[in-house]
Amino acid sequence: MKLIRVLVVAATAAAAVVVAPQAAFAIPSGAGWSGSWAYTGGTSIQVTLDVPGAKLVANGWDALGVRAFVLNVSDTVADGKCAYVKWTGAATTEHWACGSGTTVQVTGLPSSTNALTAVLCRDSTAHDNKTNCNVIDVPSSSTDAFIRTEGNGAHWKYYDGYSGEDWGAWITIGDVNFDYFGWDDSPAGQRFIESWLTLLEPTCGSGTILNAGPASALAHCSDYNTIDALPNTHVTGTAWGTGCTWAAWVLNPPRHCIKIRVPQPS
Repeated sequence: MKLIRVLVVAATAAAAVVVAPQAAFAIPSGAGWSGSWAYTGGTSIQVTLDVPGAKLVANGWDALGVRAFVLNVSDTVADGKCAYVKWTGAATTEHWACGSGTTVQVTGLPSSTNALTAVLCRDSTAHDNKTNCNVIDVPSSSTDAFIRTEGNGAHWKYYDGYSGEDWGAWITIGDVNFDYFGWDDSPAGQRFIESWLTLLEPTCGSGTILNAGPASALAHCSDYNTIDALPNTHVTGTAWGTGCTWAAWVLNPPRHCIKIRVPQPS
C-alpha cells in the first residue's frame, strides 16, 4: 500500500498578508543528511551516517550481544576540510579522513556489549573546528536479544528536490513499523510531524514522538494488518521517535523498543 502524505494549508481573504519566517529562526537545509543502522542477516550489522562532504560506513558483527566493528571514514568534497568521526562503544575514539576521495579504514576497535553512539562532522585540517555534526544511536542487543533480529533497525534521511515533506524516519522492530515525516520551519523554527504505526502480523505495537506538542502516541494490538495515523504534532530541535513491539494476548510480555533521533541540521 502506498501512503500519500499531503499537507493542506487553508487560504482565505483574511490571510492575504503573509509574514515570512525570520531568518534568525530558520532551520538550515538538510539536503545530504542521513543516518541508518540495521541487522542485515546472520550476525551482521551496518551503521551509516552522511553529511555533505563526509560519510561513515561501519560494518559489524554481533555474537550474542558482543559487537565489533570496522569503520570506513570518507572525505567526499575537495574543500580543504576533513571528515571526522567520534565513535563511542567500549570506549570513545576519534578518527579523521582528509582530502577529497580519501577513505580511512579503522580496525582493531575493542568489542563491546554497550549501546553505541556515532557522530560524523566536517572538521578543519587542524582538527579544531567541527561543524555539520550528525549523530546516530544503536541500542545494545546484550540485554535484549530481540534487537538483533534480522531486519530490525532504523533509518532517516532528508530528501533532495522533493516537493513534499523535508525528511522521513523509519523504525522496524519485529512486525511493527513506526514511520514519521517532517516539514522544517512549519512554522518558523519548528518541525511539523505526521506519523504512522503499522502492524504487519498479529502482534502489539506502539509509536511515540517524544517531546512533542501536542502529545503524539499510539499503542494497540491487532489480529490483522493495520495502518493507523498518530495525531499530527510539532517539535523544536531534534525529532525523537520510539517504536516498540510485544507479543499479543500474553500476560506481561517483554517490550522491545528502538529509539532514534533526527537531528536538526546545522
